[in-house]
Amino acid sequence: MLSLELLLAIVVPIIGLALAGYNASSVLRIQPGKKELTEINMLIAEGGKTFLMREYKTILPTGVVLTILIWAAYYVIFRSGLMAGLAALSFALGAIGSAVAGYLGMYVTTRSAAKTAWMGKYGMGPALSTSFKAGTVMGLSLASIALLIVTVLYMAYSSILPTPLWAEALAPVAFGASLISLFIRVAGGIYTKAADWGADIVGKVEAGIPEDDPRNPGVIADNVGDNVGDCAGMASDVYESFVVVLAGALLLAAVFRLATNLIVLSIILATLTLIGTLVGVQVVRGEVKGKDLAAAAMGKLNLALYTTIIVSAILVAIYSFMTFPLMEATAIFVSDLLGMITAIVVLFATEYFTHYTFPPVRNIARQAVLSASNVIVAGYSYGLLSAIPTIFMVVAALGISYVLGSMFIPPYGVEGGIFGTAVASVGLLSLAGIVISLDSYGPVSDNANGLVEMTGMDEVRDVTDPLDAIGNTFKATTKGYAIASAGLAALILFIGFIYEVVERMGIPLVQAFGELMVIDPRIIIGALIGVALVYFFSSRTLASVGKAAGELVEEIRRQFRTKRILELWPQEKPDYNRAIDIVTRHALKNFLVPGLSAVIVPIVVGLALGWIGLVGTIFGVILAGFPRALLMANAGGAWDNAKKYIEIEGIEVNGQKFGKKSEPHKNAVVGDVVGDPFKDTTGPSLNPLIKVVNTVSIVFAPVIAMVSLINPAAGPLIMHLISILMA
Repeated sequence: MLSLELLLAIVVPIIGLALAGYNASSVLRIQPGKKELTEINMLIAEGGKTFLMREYKTILPTGVVLTILIWAAYYVIFRSGLMAGLAALSFALGAIGSAVAGYLGMYVTTRSAAKTAWMGKYGMGPALSTSFKAGTVMGLSLASIALLIVTVLYMAYSSILPTPLWAEALAPVAFGASLISLFIRVAGGIYTKAADWGADIVGKVEAGIPEDDPRNPGVIADNVGDNVGDCAGMASDVYESFVVVLAGALLLAAVFRLATNLIVLSIILATLTLIGTLVGVQVVRGEVKGKDLAAAAMGKLNLALYTTIIVSAILVAIYSFMTFPLMEATAIFVSDLLGMITAIVVLFATEYFTHYTFPPVRNIARQAVLSASNVIVAGYSYGLLSAIPTIFMVVAALGISYVLGSMFIPPYGVEGGIFGTAVASVGLLSLAGIVISLDSYGPVSDNANGLVEMTGMDEVRDVTDPLDAIGNTFKATTKGYAIASAGLAALILFIGFIYEVVERMGIPLVQAFGELMVIDPRIIIGALIGVALVYFFSSRTLASVGKAAGELVEEIRRQFRTKRILELWPQEKPDYNRAIDIVTRHALKNFLVPGLSAVIVPIVVGLALGWIGLVGTIFGVILAGFPRALLMANAGGAWDNAKKYIEIEGIEVNGQKFGKKSEPHKNAVVGDVVGDPFKDTTGPSLNPLIKVVNTVSIVFAPVIAMVSLINPAAGPLIMHLISILMA
């Protein structure tokens, strides 16, 4: 029977998709009155579409193979064609949902820059409203599709399968979302930073031309990369975390045999927060007034976030206290609120360490007076320091929600505490809609400002410049949100994996905990393998950017030499498509190895070292990957803004003023170039790596449990076979 709460969980996402469609339509209807705006914008849009379609075609064979493997694994373990079919369907829907959310959002954002640039002629208000509406298409689509898919699968599976089998059949939806997210993050990150790096090295550093000068053959590829990395990449990343948290909370509730109202709690909390998001996105409209228009525009965007949180918290409080006993309701409400507070703390901590209005970035800029190496060391130092506030906030949220859950959420104790942490994670990820709306606004405003520069619309720079600066701030801060959400999502799946294996092996939980000793060599070996995976992954993604950028640099130099496009009155136009093809080819060539390593390593470890060894690997990936992602993203953002600080305000040392094109500025540019792959390739790509390792472990947990039972003393299948051969 369909309850009112579950009906709401279907209706609200449909309303969210309808609003996303309406916002998309209203933005795309705007007709810029300058032909060059539309022409250049369509080059960016077509470049983004081509890249995404080629990437999906490259991923498809891997997806098909994994769908077949999942079907076969579930069929062998459960001896049920129904279970195998539902598990394969879950995986496929998770992957398709991630791909669709990324494509829908990027389709609109890549076509909205020209609209925003043109609306800048009418003032800050219309330009801000246009760019934010474009961003909401991605945010609302992502949150609505994720919630709708998980809700429908839960309702369908729980009606035909007993507990916890329906949860095991639903779990692959998280793996599907994780896989697509990993590939988009890695390939998109390689693309965007190779294009940015190549265009900057030859354009800004060597030729001394502006960043978005249309004479630069790499400039369109750079603008395409903004959308590929910061729209499609970020959206698929947070979509994945949202699906992972919802599916993980359902899995834990099913394994714990919780009451029905607790099983569906994660879905209801996400639905209520989506209602808050639908209210929050309405705030950014009308005129932007005040002496400081940039601050006023920033205030409106922040108000959208705060409105979402306040409305969501009120709705969650009403539902909790109307549905559950007082203390249980208090534990649920506070845990969910802690997740939302974590989002605020992470956003502001990231802003503090990456924006030039705060001491860290200004101190890095001052180091540029000495040398580029000083810039690198200072930025890396602050990157290390920046991870601490986010880690402590995540620890506080997990710790407090665990204590509340263990005391007041049935069945109390360890299981109630773990479910409390799941509620906190849902609170954080439920804000995905508004956070991604703010993030996707960034590439729109960035591209709009680039189009203004390329088409000579200097009269609107006083509007698009501050919008671009605000967008850069949100792009940096939402990376911290994505990393924190990845950490919480991974921890839920980590616990879910342990419980699912224990359930499948039929051993008492106390005995299982007793076997998970830190001094067990399998735990240590597994953890070191997990750390090694993080380092291998980081190395391959960084190296891939360098290779792609190197070829693009040579191509831009060749065009500068042969086409004479830098002349005052150039007779030829740059070959933008050649530059786009170079970075596309490299991105699609180099993303499979690091991506597939995240899928293969957990399976091999599970077969070689059993479930205990795999627990070590998962733990190693989380402990090494989570802080490293924060370090790389924030250090990269700080280097970027140190350069911008010198460009915008300049620095004064010993009475001497240094600005753009000075020696300190050149040193800061070196830091920015180093930071680009840190903050936009490897750092963000570690998020889906952490989650893929967990989701693939969850999906193949029944197989790993069966293998571990073959020889409990040795644990592993491969070690068992070796012992037979040695005998």
